[in-house]
Amino acid sequence: MIKAKSKLLSLYIHWPYCESKCPYCDFNSHVNEAFDPKQWIKCYTNQLFEMREQLLNHNVNLNNLNAIFFGGGTPSLMPLEIIDSILRTASNLFGFAENVEISLEANPSSYEKDKFYDLKEIGINRLSIGVQSLNNTNLKLLGRLHNTEDAQVAVEHANKTFNNISVDLIYAFHGQKIIDWTNELKTFLRKNNLQHISLYQLTIEEGTKFFTNYKKGLFNIIDNDKAADFYEISNEILNDQNFIKYEISNHAKRGFQCKHNLNYWNSQNWMGIGPGAYGRLWSSKSNNRVEYQNFKNPKTWLSKNIYKSEFEKTNFFNNATSDIDTLTMGLRLSEGIETSKLYDESIIKSDAFKKLEEEKIITIKDGILKVSENNMIKLNSIIDLLINS
Repeated sequence: MIKAKSKLLSLYIHWPYCESKCPYCDFNSHVNEAFDPKQWIKCYTNQLFEMREQLLNHNVNLNNLNAIFFGGGTPSLMPLEIIDSILRTASNLFGFAENVEISLEANPSSYEKDKFYDLKEIGINRLSIGVQSLNNTNLKLLGRLHNTEDAQVAVEHANKTFNNISVDLIYAFHGQKIIDWTNELKTFLRKNNLQHISLYQLTIEEGTKFFTNYKKGLFNIIDNDKAADFYEISNEILNDQNFIKYEISNHAKRGFQCKHNLNYWNSQNWMGIGPGAYGRLWSSKSNNRVEYQNFKNPKTWLSKNIYKSEFEKTNFFNNATSDIDTLTMGLRLSEGIETSKLYDESIIKSDAFKKLEEEKIITIKDGILKVSENNMIKLNSIIDLLINS
């Protein structure tokens, strides 16, 4: 039975190109190359029409998108005509909710003051800026093309144009001093009016330059205890500045939680178009969750979608897979997850769960399952224990 968890619908658009490839990045991103905007518009349009057909086929409510997210890559590098075309087509096919959130990611190195205004004019109402670090040494380590002054100017320009600004930051580097990080963060918060902050501890992902160097002994990572100290003090600073930690890595002023990401973490419906993008829908027709995966290589994706839309793969989740996915995503949220969203209760009746509950690491109250705040730093190991025991 499909639960009452699929009322919302959002759209993710992937733009794969960047000015350079960062050594920590495992996303589907590629260094800029020549392209034909009209060809991209045609492919994105074909995918949007195909997604409408899929929604109808699976009896999914396709009216009133509540969130749209342009991610990448570096979507601020997209020609405005492509962004405008996607928004117009999406509006015609699905309609926008009255308070639709339309986010776009930008980097300080690629921003243009006039383009910020133009982005707002064509419908973008939320800007997410990849500042990544508040320290020039760490920015260089991360392979970023901007410095702290560029970042500050970009945020100031964004503030003159948008009422909803988010910033991404990476922290907890090997050798980074907590006092330096806290001073940088406090100063940055004082200087800027932000509504949302995403804080990510530096992780080493397979397939990245950092991973290769780590395996060669050329790159070090911070130990877990030190990482936990960084996590706790960062949360305290943001809480003091009236940010609410609504997800393990995301903080927002009241009313400014990212709607698209909430759809994702709450296992709602979302469409994914563009190279490497994927979407998930709850099908009331097949009684399963359906996942659509796009071809990752931009040239392959273009060739497969220029005349008609074609996905690389379509997966149908069984009940057990759906429960694991719902649990894995939902436990990231500070508010937890409703147990009614699970098909069955085998996981929360397991010995592993009972042990975690006895140790007050995880709790169930009034049908809400969540990880205790002081154990969120251990979330990955907690989820691994629950789903693999």
